[in-house]
Amino acid sequence: MKKMIFALALLPLVFAACGGNETTPHESPVPAEAEQDENLHADELHAESDRHTEELQSEELRAESIAHTTEIDPDAMSFETGDHSFSGRGSGEVSRSTRAAHSGNYSLLVTGRTASWNGIQLPVTEIAEPFGEYEFSLWVRPTDDATTFQLSAEFILDGNPTWRHFSGPLASVTARPGEWTHMRGLLPFYGFDTAAVYIETNQAGATADFFIDDVVFRSVAVEYDFDPDLPRLFEIYADYFLLGTAVVPRDMRGERLTFINHHFNAVTAGNDMKPDALQPRPGDFTWAAADMIVNETLAGDMYMIGHTLAWHAQSPEWMNPAGISREDAIRNLETHIYEVVSRYRGQVLVWDVVNEAFPSSIPGGVIPSVWRAALRPTPWLDAIGPEFIEIAFRAAHAADPDAILIYNDYNLDNPRKREAVFHMVQELLENGVPIHGVGMQGHYNLRTNPQDVEDSILRFAELGIPVSITELDITAQGSLGYDAMREQDELAQAILYARLFQIFREHSDVIHRVTIWGLDDATSWRSDRFPLPFNRDLSAKKAFAAIADPAGFLAEFGE
Repeated sequence: MKKMIFALALLPLVFAACGGNETTPHESPVPAEAEQDENLHADELHAESDRHTEELQSEELRAESIAHTTEIDPDAMSFETGDHSFSGRGSGEVSRSTRAAHSGNYSLLVTGRTASWNGIQLPVTEIAEPFGEYEFSLWVRPTDDATTFQLSAEFILDGNPTWRHFSGPLASVTARPGEWTHMRGLLPFYGFDTAAVYIETNQAGATADFFIDDVVFRSVAVEYDFDPDLPRLFEIYADYFLLGTAVVPRDMRGERLTFINHHFNAVTAGNDMKPDALQPRPGDFTWAAADMIVNETLAGDMYMIGHTLAWHAQSPEWMNPAGISREDAIRNLETHIYEVVSRYRGQVLVWDVVNEAFPSSIPGGVIPSVWRAALRPTPWLDAIGPEFIEIAFRAAHAADPDAILIYNDYNLDNPRKREAVFHMVQELLENGVPIHGVGMQGHYNLRTNPQDVEDSILRFAELGIPVSITELDITAQGSLGYDAMREQDELAQAILYARLFQIFREHSDVIHRVTIWGLDDATSWRSDRFPLPFNRDLSAKKAFAAIADPAGFLAEFGE
């Protein structure tokens, strides 16, 4: 059985260490597949570490310049005869206007916005199908200030709303007043009762009026080129560690599920087990999507990982609003965790219990070993104090004493953040808190130093509990703004994957699992930077060969 490969091997390590025992309704999260979710803001989804800000800005300028094209799609909806069912979103008011038009004489003018999410939306319930993939494009022109716009979607299922961003180099652009700027994005839809697509602004407080014109919304057919004759990755690593992927419900059917079963023996729910997905309102649990993922994972004889129980992002506001008493916050946290973990007891074998309790980097004036001073300011910390971490782990353990419980975080190749997390976990273990592993997320880029990653693996191994690489992807920043990955970036990415997997093999005695965060570039939460080993059609990139045979790949292609 695939899921049993590491169960027995892991338990001695865990028991020795423990004594036997990734939004508000007005802020659309980025898809996760995000984390992401997932689809959330850039810091919450850790787009890149702070030291790459300058590089990000220069690449955004390139994407912005690409957006200034003059081509008009033949399927575009113009507004010469009506508004095509567009309506205001929030306080946004929509009217046909002759003040500006990208083609013809009319556009739609959006006014009256009082928040960044206010604007204009198009209901697509009657023309879209659940789990299909769709393109949304339009031309936008702000009236006054330069503004950054984002294409997004809202899905409502059983009365519960979910927000996702479209992805692609033109799905978020900065438009200048007086100029028409092209936007275009792709998005795999979730299940829904009703759905709408819309345009919003990315900046808090950005409420400028704007025009849109020449809108396209259409289905995108994906013809998969999955090669079933490729060696199965999880079999290559059967003697090393579990090899996993992150999924959303649409992945658990058809050819995408066949692909998952071919290459992976572990599955993480990318978004559908996060607090806002499972309990959007007090006591109102929505299990359908998570149940589907768990059932298909177990049917495929794979190892199920739950993500995540306590996180500052993608948690509904009611759980810990400003002014909540400490007692009520603890009750909400414990109740949520107990209900979720109990439901999947014996099915979800690993839980990311607490996610991202520390900021991207530890401030210079903070000593990492004084870990409480380094914690990220969050509603859980404000309401409960640092004890929320211990409370979360004990609640999960009470609900399922056999589950493996992980602390999960990003940028753990950063030495100062690594030390803060190390000292936190060390102290909690000494106090008998049931922490069974450290999850290094692994959202890397082409500047990541593999030695830093190895140093962190070895440091966390000193705790006597396993390490997992929980959300691995590698962005190619130089390809931002391109429709396809640049050849030199694909090779550089593959070389880094090879070097990392060499390290993972060398330290497989302390590594329980390596999870690649998503199936393909197009549906990755970092899709604009081509982070995964597979293309949109599930065909293998160079990174696949690098993962399958790191030593051989490096011998052929060098450093």
